[in-house]
Amino acid sequence: MKILVLAGWYPQYGRSGNGIFIVRHAEALDAASKAKGKVITVDLMAVQPLSWMHAHGQAQGNSGFLIDAQRLLPDEPVRHHLRIYQDGGWGALALWRQIKAWHALWAAYKAHHGAPPDILVAQVSWKSALIAAISGLPFVVVEHWSGWLQDKAPYAWWQRILVAHSLRKASKVLAVSPWLAEAIRLKVLGLQVEVLPNVVEEHFWTSQERVPVEDSKHFLHISDLAEVKNPKLLMEAWVQSGLGNQGYRLRIAGEYSADRHEEFREVQGIEWLGVLDSFGVAKELKEARALLLPSLRETFSIVTVEALLCQCPVWLGYPPLLEQYRGHPLVKGLDVTDPVAWTLALQDNILSKSSSSLPVPSEGRDAWNSSFEQFQAHAVGSQLLKTLEGIVV
Repeated sequence: MKILVLAGWYPQYGRSGNGIFIVRHAEALDAASKAKGKVITVDLMAVQPLSWMHAHGQAQGNSGFLIDAQRLLPDEPVRHHLRIYQDGGWGALALWRQIKAWHALWAAYKAHHGAPPDILVAQVSWKSALIAAISGLPFVVVEHWSGWLQDKAPYAWWQRILVAHSLRKASKVLAVSPWLAEAIRLKVLGLQVEVLPNVVEEHFWTSQERVPVEDSKHFLHISDLAEVKNPKLLMEAWVQSGLGNQGYRLRIAGEYSADRHEEFREVQGIEWLGVLDSFGVAKELKEARALLLPSLRETFSIVTVEALLCQCPVWLGYPPLLEQYRGHPLVKGLDVTDPVAWTLALQDNILSKSSSSLPVPSEGRDAWNSSFEQFQAHAVGSQLLKTLEGIVV
């Protein structure tokens, strides 16, 4: 069986950045097929606008950043097909460039394999699912986009028509969390949506020796600082806490823009880390007093699972996410519309030793970690492989 993953987002920074969860799905699928002795090829294809690709970004593997890449390196289980198009300017011209890029990649795929794929996995419903629907091949859709969680309808009216058509045409629609699946069902009536979690990388399950929380001098936030991540509340709470003037630091990591960095550059006590790979994320989580996540919406929140596996306290308030981890001794629920609550929590974390959540005893940690096993690569890959095999007979 030949499987082609169509990536709506592609990571700009090697093994980090927006879209890495799509690569992890593809690699988990490939690993699951090999583990079961299946003769299966998994390829990943993406067409990305130039404005999305960081000037110093790197495509997957060790070959560096290639504008047009069709590669299979020895250390890469999945072949990547990537083309960048010049966006901006007249919309019709940008659309034409996208169509040309997809056509070129499709031709290259068929030239390499000698035939089209047997099934497509469209990662993100807009564009990828539309391409899959046009192809005439069987396909499944895996949705990651938080726009479905808004109260208002996602997309422009004409995009909604195309997306709904593509989703209804899919053999199966999957979403990365139960609440995202429910949001899609409510907006595309009659659609059946199942859950396929994101992958949390294997090294987070190894022994995690962390800095004692009471010895740490910094808090951590990881995001792109988009509005949905609620950065203004975070910064207001941090400033009002006064901790930046007392030797404490708020470290911020992620794929944030230069404009966001400039907007908050004068805030006292901020350390800007930029994009980290997953090992860098693990290191920061093991050293932080707490991970602060005042997000207004989250589709899955990989970093929450990573933090809990690293015994890092997590403060959050998005209701579905809070409900999923309710009862975990390292999770603190706070109102994401109330900066005063976050300010008081920061101050209390320093003043009251009892408020600094110490590492969870191993028996309690093991009970929670076993529930996270559904996010391991072998579990996610096996689930996706079973779904695809049920479609391609």
